[in-house]
Amino acid sequence: MTKWVRIEHEGKATYGQLKGDTINLCTGSPFENNTMNGESVRLDHAKLLSPVEPRQFLGLWNNFHERRVADDLFMPKSPLFFVKLASCVSANDDTISRPTGYTNDLKFEAELGIVIGKPTFQITSADADDHIFGYTCVNDVTAPTTLFEESGFTHWCRAKSFPTFGPIGPVIETDIEADGLTVKAIVNGTEKQNYPVSDMIFKPREIVSMISQEIQLLPGDVIACGTSTGADIMQPGETVEIVIDGIGRLSNRYDG
Repeated sequence: MTKWVRIEHEGKATYGQLKGDTINLCTGSPFENNTMNGESVRLDHAKLLSPVEPRQFLGLWNNFHERRVADDLFMPKSPLFFVKLASCVSANDDTISRPTGYTNDLKFEAELGIVIGKPTFQITSADADDHIFGYTCVNDVTAPTTLFEESGFTHWCRAKSFPTFGPIGPVIETDIEADGLTVKAIVNGTEKQNYPVSDMIFKPREIVSMISQEIQLLPGDVIACGTSTGADIMQPGETVEIVIDGIGRLSNRYDG
């Protein structure tokens, strides 16, 4: 398996490959020609940043059979996606904060994230692997009161794009079969979500292909694949961990 990270090194963001407890640094980005520069740092000495800075950060709704049945939702004909603004992205160990002036609850949602590796437009599912760089963990933090504030309009982008509402990471795994993964949410040590990617209505390769029919996806873009049952309200002081075996563990504390 090949895990990529992005760290703060000598005052700038630098990519590297994680091998055990060592990060081997490279020049450039993993999405274009790059070379290992011979430098390395220990993982426990590194400040991890979000593994990418996506220009486009998309999320899916109603993409799991179990949740669709539990919530009595309709069967979608294509991926139902919304935009999370790039300014909401945060990293492993960053704090999730309630927006100033917002006094209502926030919700965690454990999700698999797809990271795009090269320009992607109108591709087939069979070609998707050539365009998917890898996978990461996502906590699609949501302000549910804002989402449904007005009955005539659902505020998807607004409710999901406050600063700190997009924890991703801590790594991008580039060598894994996503369809066999399991996604978990663990809150203060208690498992709240545990669901298989195989229950997705649209699986990762289909998601990339179908979205690309209408939108050009760019290197470093992230697509959060949606969540299943068990997503819940966070309480101030709780630590939410998104765990995907084979990828990693994304941990963030909610300060309320």
